Amino acid sequence: MKKVFFILLLFVTAVGGGLAYYVKDKERLKTQLSEQLSEASGYEVKIDGDIAWRVLPHLGLAVGNVKLRDAQTQIHISKLSIRLALSELTKSPQNWQLEDLILSEIRIKDAGFRLQRFAMQRFTLGQPTPFQTQILMLQGAEPSEVRASSAPINVEGLINYRLLDSQKVPGTTLSDLKIIQSTIKARLGNREVNAQCTGSIKENGGAAISQSDSLNLYNSEMECKASQFSLEGMTWSASQFSVTTVNGRLRTALLAEDGSVDISKLKQTISTLSGLIGRKDPTQAWPSVIQYRSLDVAASLEDEQLDISANLDNLKIAMQGTLDQSDNALDLAGTLSIGKAKANDYISVGRALTDLQLPFYCKGNAAKPDCGPDTQAAMSVAGDLIKSEGKRKAREKIQESLLDELEDKLPEGLREGAKQLLNLFNR
Repeated sequence: MKKVFFILLLFVTAVGGGLAYYVKDKERLKTQLSEQLSEASGYEVKIDGDIAWRVLPHLGLAVGNVKLRDAQTQIHISKLSIRLALSELTKSPQNWQLEDLILSEIRIKDAGFRLQRFAMQRFTLGQPTPFQTQILMLQGAEPSEVRASSAPINVEGLINYRLLDSQKVPGTTLSDLKIIQSTIKARLGNREVNAQCTGSIKENGGAAISQSDSLNLYNSEMECKASQFSLEGMTWSASQFSVTTVNGRLRTALLAEDGSVDISKLKQTISTLSGLIGRKDPTQAWPSVIQYRSLDVAASLEDEQLDISANLDNLKIAMQGTLDQSDNALDLAGTLSIGKAKANDYISVGRALTDLQLPFYCKGNAAKPDCGPDTQAAMSVAGDLIKSEGKRKAREKIQESLLDELEDKLPEGLREGAKQLLNLFNR
């Protein structure tokens, strides 16, 4: 985004300065602009579309089909338009106020989304600026079709964008974005969801040159409050979540209450294990979707290594694995355990399965993961359970035999004390 803003400023400077000279030769203007912008920005810039302008009452510029690329990034902007007062041209570019700055259909190669529109009003570097954007989710990585089942995500708010001189790399600038406030609105089926966020994103000096991992490029923090939401079989009502990135490590936390979750896979695993160890199936009374009271999630990501822990009422999940930053491929493995049920907990299992570490996984795309207990891997757990159950039954049989002998051999006044002593040792 820093380079895009920089290119826009260069664009207005070049066109404003050369407007009279090139007014009759648009093709020459496009060639000269492409060369100047490429040299100044570090991107390879190509303008394939038309350039249109007007002079009065404001200088207005519209450019179509702009392509930017470097070794790692490819961006295509279908149309960009800028409007500013002619009096602004008497100032240095970093002090200009753009009346309007609008980018339409921004496609970023390999991204899972598309910016359908990005607009700012009265934009000046270092000053609060109103903005609006619309994001479309794609079926796959760009180039791709828009996801048919996904409604547009609309974001609007107030930002303050600055370009600071790098203290580590002379001659370069770093972006500093403060999100004063923003509102995110979308639809899930017939339900509208929204979130209100504040935060900041600061570029790290030297990281963009020496590191390829995108987590090293920026330090950021974001705090949001969100309305009811839904994600792959799980819903939650009003929630709070935070995201921070510091020195290449991303941390996120979510706290939500009064939601629902699909437990079909968990039911299947618990039912199978109960049958194998000869215990009554506790899942017969469980619905496929339960209502939970609280959900608490914490996650961290560093060098594509992802750690997640979550508490959902009396369920505890811990997983580790990888999240590929290039294509969002997720590969996690860990455990799920069911604690002793409290009065309001839906999920309750017998003593043998309480606090048992069940294999758990999450695989696929991070936006649409396949998660659940690994029933096949749980078979090895069942073997250990069968052994422990065999030992327990053997102990019970020995105890019954000893109690029978106590009935026959001890005086009646000592029998009760001896039984209590045996029970104590058997706990």
